[in-house]
Amino acid sequence: MALGSSRSPAEPPGLSPRTRIRMTALGAARCPNLAGREGVVIGMGRYRSTVRVMFDGFRSATSLHSTYIEPVAGEDGPSGQDRR
Repeated sequence: MALGSSRSPAEPPGLSPRTRIRMTALGAARCPNLAGREGVVIGMGRYRSTVRVMFDGFRSATSLHSTYIEPVAGEDGPSGQDRR
């Protein structure tokens, strides 16, 4: 492990936990079964470039490369409907 390594600097901008996301064009091309889906970032993955995502309607989280997802424009967090 490299000296001074930390996950904080490697966290992709705009992809902090509880951020609503959708698949990018690249993500849709690489993972066609997830194209058009939206979900919520639940944390960072094992590697610096990996993000854990809970897609709407899924029972378990999915690990994706950070370039495969983007924040949903116009939403700052989960909607009031999702809060429990």
